[in-house]
Amino acid sequence: MSWRGCLLILACALPVAAWGGSPSETDGGAAPPDSDGVAPASAEADAASPASPARAEADKASPTSPADTDVDGLTGPRTVVTASRSAERLGDNPVATEVITRAEILASGSRNAAELLAAHPGLEVVHSFAGATLQVQGLGSEYVLVLVDGERVAGRVAGGVDLTRLSLEDVEQVEIVKGPASALYGSDAVAGVVNLITRRAQRPLGAELRASYGSLRRLELDGTGEARGQGWGVRLSGGLQRADAYDLEPADVGTTGSSLEGFDLSAKGDLRAGNGHVLEGSASFTRRTQRGVDLGVAGAIFDRASRDDSISARVAPSWRLGDYATLRADGAYTWFNRRYLRDQRRSSALDTVEDTRDQQARFGAQLDARPGERHALVVGAELLGEWLSSDRLDTGRGRRSRASVYAQDSWTVLEGPRLVIVPSARVDTDTQFGSAVTPRVALRLDPLRWLTLRGGYGWGYRAPGFQELLLDFENPSVGYAVRGNPDLQPERSRSVTLSAEVRPSASSLFWASAFQHSLRDMIGITLQQGGESTLYSYVNVARASIRGGELGVRQRLPWRLSAELAYTLTDGRSEETDRPLEGQARHRLTAQATWRHRESGVDAWVRGALVGRRPFYPDTNGDGEVEPYDARPYVTVDARVGWRLREELQLFVLGTNLADAGNPTDLPIPPRTFQAGLSARL
Repeated sequence: MSWRGCLLILACALPVAAWGGSPSETDGGAAPPDSDGVAPASAEADAASPASPARAEADKASPTSPADTDVDGLTGPRTVVTASRSAERLGDNPVATEVITRAEILASGSRNAAELLAAHPGLEVVHSFAGATLQVQGLGSEYVLVLVDGERVAGRVAGGVDLTRLSLEDVEQVEIVKGPASALYGSDAVAGVVNLITRRAQRPLGAELRASYGSLRRLELDGTGEARGQGWGVRLSGGLQRADAYDLEPADVGTTGSSLEGFDLSAKGDLRAGNGHVLEGSASFTRRTQRGVDLGVAGAIFDRASRDDSISARVAPSWRLGDYATLRADGAYTWFNRRYLRDQRRSSALDTVEDTRDQQARFGAQLDARPGERHALVVGAELLGEWLSSDRLDTGRGRRSRASVYAQDSWTVLEGPRLVIVPSARVDTDTQFGSAVTPRVALRLDPLRWLTLRGGYGWGYRAPGFQELLLDFENPSVGYAVRGNPDLQPERSRSVTLSAEVRPSASSLFWASAFQHSLRDMIGITLQQGGESTLYSYVNVARASIRGGELGVRQRLPWRLSAELAYTLTDGRSEETDRPLEGQARHRLTAQATWRHRESGVDAWVRGALVGRRPFYPDTNGDGEVEPYDARPYVTVDARVGWRLREELQLFVLGTNLADAGNPTDLPIPPRTFQAGLSARL
């Protein structure tokens, strides 16, 4: 697909004025906060479909909505932070930000970030031995930065963060920014940023409980408690999860998916002084244990187990400097430990025990200022340190640090028609790779009340991970080894994005977008030598271009129905091999619908995805030559029905992967499962 084709799609899309809209502005959307700044209990059942890219524009329709105001200094749910690293109203945000609200999370029944994002337009969750990782606009998980409250999630495996580790029990909203974000976030934000914002205490005293049980003997128990007084608030939460392993190939003794046992604990609090000074803090602990059975060559059977422990803590004071500036500082520390055991049955020759410890520490300061009515300035600096020790590294450990400064100015050039230009830039100095400059410029134009146009151009980069630099791994059961390359250089990218949003009415919305990413010095794995033991290594050899577009409609329908339909075209190709990128579907269609009957307290939600053919290039016989094939298209369907017995109590039934898609070769997703449970609010 050429850029001429992308622009043609955009041009054809603009006249369409019959679809789209924000359910939050219509019956059945998320309810506004009550006098305590808390959505009423009934809002938990208000099932608006996950937000489209134009949710920001629908919010502009009611500039004095209660959800936009602060209660006791707490920002309402329409405030976002990811696009500018500073709190601002969603409707005023010049950089497109998609938001999945708390009401939508509850309506979907999703238990972790992987399930929530699986059928979101423009995103794709990929399941593998590393867990469930995220692709954005055709780029893999190593190009997507995953944050929790603005802090990097530690513990990447095979380049990506396992989204099943991120529980949603205490998440207020999920913010998604597609396109280059390295100008503000540095390395790894080439394709975009996903930020999970956790909940803060809002009620004087309250609690929530949730329990469910279903297929694969899956049990989940979640509980939260909160208290808020004059100038302070604290919130505690905890969860317990367990599930059996599953096998998509019953003929053998191996398992496709691992069993799960885990729990998590977290706390979040804030202190607020009358002069605008605020101190926020949070801490969490998570443990996940997984077990499975793997098959090796020559009939070898391996029992596998892994235990992941994660500890994180964050302190963030802020000071208001007059009426037009705020100074914020924050310090965060994350510790991730994985112990991996592999036990060969009836033998100990290939038994392994591996320990991996990943530590990250970050210190930052940021000034938010408004030097005049037409400028919103963000200037910041941060220092990031990372330490990794692993049995798989050649030297056993790796360490590096990165110092950065960044700046962004949202400049309102014109008020009518509204024109906003957002230049930004960041300079990173890495102890291993020297300096990298990543500028970006974004533009927003509102030529008509019902039309918003956006565009952006930015640079990005990704520093090689410790695995790519220092890996020393051998798998004798399969007959191959992988060595890292300490001479690797960072990957570079140039990206362009265009989008248009049409709002013909308060209940309708239409959006269209086009994007292109050009990457150079991509890190790939090449065959170094063959023979009885095949040796692979990492090198900077690949160049690739990924382009595509997205079309979507959202409509509030009669009978309290709302629906969304989105189509994504992704055309990614390696310039070295002239092949489509492995595992990337060219066509993807997503749809979802919600219905709520207030009188009976029943609400229903269903979503689905149709994914086209995906190319794969395995070397099945180890001769160094690939045997390409295209995986068949597949369909996934999820549904949830809830029945509210009273304001504080709801019963629900959840079904996932109802079409029972999946296979052990190229689509190892969990099989069809059902779950039933109840949620209570005290």
